[in-house]
Amino acid sequence: MNVDYSDFFKVFAQVSKAIHSGENTTEILEHIVKNIRSLLGAKGCIFWIVDHGRQKIETMVSDGFPYRNLADVNYRELSRIFDPTDGPFVYIADARTDRRIPEVDTIGKKSVGSIIGMPFAIIGNHAGILAVYFYAFREMSERDREIITALGEQGAIALHKALSYDEKMLQNLRQVVEVLALAIEAKDESTHGHSVRVARFAKMTAEHLGLPEAEVEAIHHGGLLHDIGKIGMNDDILERLGILSRREMDIVRQHPVIGARIVSPLRFLDDVVPLIRHHHERYDGSGYPDGLQGQAIPLGARILTVCDAFETMLAGRTHFARMKLADAVVNLQQGAGRQFDPAVVAALFAALTEHPDLVADGICGSDLACLQRYRQKLAAGRPMAAQLFI
Repeated sequence: MNVDYSDFFKVFAQVSKAIHSGENTTEILEHIVKNIRSLLGAKGCIFWIVDHGRQKIETMVSDGFPYRNLADVNYRELSRIFDPTDGPFVYIADARTDRRIPEVDTIGKKSVGSIIGMPFAIIGNHAGILAVYFYAFREMSERDREIITALGEQGAIALHKALSYDEKMLQNLRQVVEVLALAIEAKDESTHGHSVRVARFAKMTAEHLGLPEAEVEAIHHGGLLHDIGKIGMNDDILERLGILSRREMDIVRQHPVIGARIVSPLRFLDDVVPLIRHHHERYDGSGYPDGLQGQAIPLGARILTVCDAFETMLAGRTHFARMKLADAVVNLQQGAGRQFDPAVVAALFAALTEHPDLVADGICGSDLACLQRYRQKLAAGRPMAAQLFI
């Protein structure tokens, strides 16, 4: 095939200029796939951005024939077709007979011959996958490799630049979350450090449950901010938690709704808003503000409910004494199935067993034995008795 390198260098220069001038990343990728298709005389070209940590396809940009067998694949199928361990290029001589190509659309599968794919790293868990497909059989020439590599890497550079900026922005936003958490606790000396400790317990519990990294981070942020709705409440009410009138308790019970309203304009905390709103729901449906029950309560909120109660019992408050760890463990086990999700309670107990440093005073041998005993009771589904004060 006669490839005009003058056209290639013109495209390469245009893409480089767009990257360094800070143009929109999606537009850069659109320019790349369009020109790869044109330069190679291909039927179509697709550029994916994937997040291997969250195991999902984040973006797909394509040009040319909408080849459903590739365009409609999910993350797992895409990773199988373009496995980076197979080398810098994946070459499929005949898509019609190759088992890696799924039977999404019979007509589409029959209308494509060869496919050339290039997976490449970008930053962190993010990677790119570039695929070019042709009408008929096409051997992969050295010039094909050069053009796909050069323009594919230009796309990687653009994405690296954009994602590096996003990561820096996220770091700044994480600091905003921490500042907000400190502002909450500055209102009440007796709760100093409460949100940080709840966030730590919640993060370890979420990790023990095997949740994805992004969900663990959202739950950690939820722990830091779960009480942000108290920031506008009267200090006198906060100081008398535990001995409030019914009217005053009605005021306090608004703090999850107020907190969700405060955080909702921060788009990067979208996943955290429902956790803040529902962290006082109860597993049996008797909580507030919406009376959600069981699995209808977001899992992150169920985790925060358990960890919030546990930390409060350990630390105590002005009007009720702190508990020993063993007593707090008993209370959680007895509340499982009523106030708490039993699976979350069991996960917290397991996390404490594996990470005794989570508790400020440490966990002694008798405490570990207690945790193990009540994990077994939860696993056996023993009947519950007590209703907690939290």
